[in-house]
Amino acid sequence: MHALGCFRSLSNVKQAEAYAQKADIRQSKGELNMIRKLVLAFVGLGAAGVVAIYLLTIPLLRRLPKPGRVSMDGITTIDDAVEACRRTHLHGWDLVAYAQHLAARKFTYSRLNTWDTPSRAFERGMGYCEQQALALKHIYDRLGIESRGVLAFRCTFPAGVIDGIPWPGGVSGHAWLRVRM
Repeated sequence: MHALGCFRSLSNVKQAEAYAQKADIRQSKGELNMIRKLVLAFVGLGAAGVVAIYLLTIPLLRRLPKPGRVSMDGITTIDDAVEACRRTHLHGWDLVAYAQHLAARKFTYSRLNTWDTPSRAFERGMGYCEQQALALKHIYDRLGIESRGVLAFRCTFPAGVIDGIPWPGGVSGHAWLRVRM
């Protein structure tokens, strides 16, 4: 009877181990399900954010001029601007100032085409500060002028009208170039 009692307790131990193993598997499956749900929630939030941003930019995209190119004194592309700068035979700071003035005349400040590359914004003739600065950087790079972008996140701007909409002014980010000769 004693041997049978040991067998029963050994059997109970194996049953207890099997039960514990099943419980561990259920718990780990539950944890995996929780992780899956969290991942799906974050993916869903990300997708909703992308859709919201796209929907918010539709009114801006509709206000853009039809795709085309704006020419100023025969300058349409960055390549045209580089050639115009070279034709002046200027050097040093005079060339820097000429290219800067050319880019400033070519651009109208706008926030409507935020998705445009600097080159596309240059061709369109409109863009915000970062597009303008990076388009000018492309010109400087092709002319062999060393420059780098500079960003500030707390610049104060006066009230004004941007894209036909009154802007009350305030603190905003701004981009420009640092040139080294």
